[in-house]
Amino acid sequence: MTQTDASPTPNASIHEHRQPRVQRLLQALSKPSKFAVVGILGIVVNQVALYVLTEKAGIYYALSAVLASQVSTLNNFVLTELFVFRGHESRHATIVRYLIFNLLNVATLAIRIPVLVILTESAGIHYLISNVIAIGLTFGIRYLVSDYWIWAGRDRREERAIGGWYHYDVHGLIKLISRVNLPELAAFNVTSPVQPDVIVDRKFLGGRPRLRTSTVLDGDRIKYREQLGPLSAAFDIDLAGPIRIEANWLLNWSHHVLYTNMVEPVLRFLFVSRDRVLLHCAATDAEDGAIVLSAQTDTGKTSTVLRLLMSHRWGFISDDMAIVGPDGAILSFPKPMTLSSHTMSAVNESRLPLADRVMLAIRSRVHSKEGRSIGHSLGRLPIPIVTVNAWVQLLIPPPKYHVQSLIDCDMTDVSTIDGIVLMERGEPLVVEPDLEATLDRLLENTDDAYTFPPFASIAPLFRIGGRTEPELRAREREILREAISRAWRVRLRVAGHSWSTVIPTLAGDRRAGGPLPSVAALEEPVAVS
Repeated sequence: MTQTDASPTPNASIHEHRQPRVQRLLQALSKPSKFAVVGILGIVVNQVALYVLTEKAGIYYALSAVLASQVSTLNNFVLTELFVFRGHESRHATIVRYLIFNLLNVATLAIRIPVLVILTESAGIHYLISNVIAIGLTFGIRYLVSDYWIWAGRDRREERAIGGWYHYDVHGLIKLISRVNLPELAAFNVTSPVQPDVIVDRKFLGGRPRLRTSTVLDGDRIKYREQLGPLSAAFDIDLAGPIRIEANWLLNWSHHVLYTNMVEPVLRFLFVSRDRVLLHCAATDAEDGAIVLSAQTDTGKTSTVLRLLMSHRWGFISDDMAIVGPDGAILSFPKPMTLSSHTMSAVNESRLPLADRVMLAIRSRVHSKEGRSIGHSLGRLPIPIVTVNAWVQLLIPPPKYHVQSLIDCDMTDVSTIDGIVLMERGEPLVVEPDLEATLDRLLENTDDAYTFPPFASIAPLFRIGGRTEPELRAREREILREAISRAWRVRLRVAGHSWSTVIPTLAGDRRAGGPLPSVAALEEPVAVS
């Protein structure tokens, strides 16, 4: 495995604080699944109590729902204490936590009971089914209040020790501070103050309700507003340096949407202004350098990387994004992996907590290619799609895990690009594309990661480092051309998911300079190095 300390901008604080932050990330990632399992058990308790009170005691079902909620609240509190936040030192006493937890339950009844009655009386749905739907609508609110307030403890306050801000240093190239934690950047979380290039802050935004989504440029400020005014997603991006992203309450709650749909698009073009490319790809550090795997979203990059790391003594660089420089250097960008049921077939499921395995089928289905396709279809309709996406991510958080919680592997911070594999599915094919065709495909696959709104409406308004979006895209291509000009390139199409079998042999053949073999020849078993 190739590992180098020749980082473009050495930063000791990144390495000093990365491991504790990764460990903290691993501990936090399973909490939504645990909370969801407790919620499911609570629904069972609630449904039984609701049925008994309504059918046996003869109480009106809406009043029964209020009484049943007290039974399930006590059940959920005990399980949450013992299961979800076990060992978590809270700033509140147990009785205070229960009272707040119960008050939260009473507050959510203001949503649940009207929904229950409307679905039952107007839609003709059985009251037990209506009750399940009503409870599901408040899951995200209950989890967020529980995690951020009721059980908020010393570990969370320590992360906010620097004036209430999270500080991130991405390889010394870009520095961010944020009012809300950004788990995708957890590997770059530092405890020393940074001078930010990007500021992510909270702000009351939304304005009046409107008929359609609005994206306007007001001087250096991009303003995005959706139809429901202050009840929907809203944010501003001030491009006058340092770049300031101000998001409203909903986006601060749904921090995955905040990062993916607002912060990362800014980072993509800010990296270009620093002569780097934030490339949508997977990458492993093999014997002779990094092998970059590029494909459309949901093709199989993550499962391929996991299988390669389990079969070879290679280093993990990325499964989703990596930073590429014009000299061919590739820097890690280790975001948590979003798992699917197919991805889990590549690893030992027992590495996950039981609660996570129980919920994976549901969460991976919602966040699958099919689920995102529904989201893209909805995005073409005149509806507040970012608001819908934020609530979906709150109610059913995406199943995200750090690679080292799934398999044992080494982490590589910096390497040099050795080869490019353009992954496809279909009729088996192995060809060597020319440089321009490879660039086209790499950039197409990168753009594929930014297809969800509001990227298409905000990106044309970007002006970063004195360059407009077309100029930034042109520079992005120039940097990438320089970076891969000396690497071997292969377009590889397989019928199934056998890339991990093919790629090691293919890499050896390419370095040897021989003719391209067929896919059938490549799929012969290879010795594990």
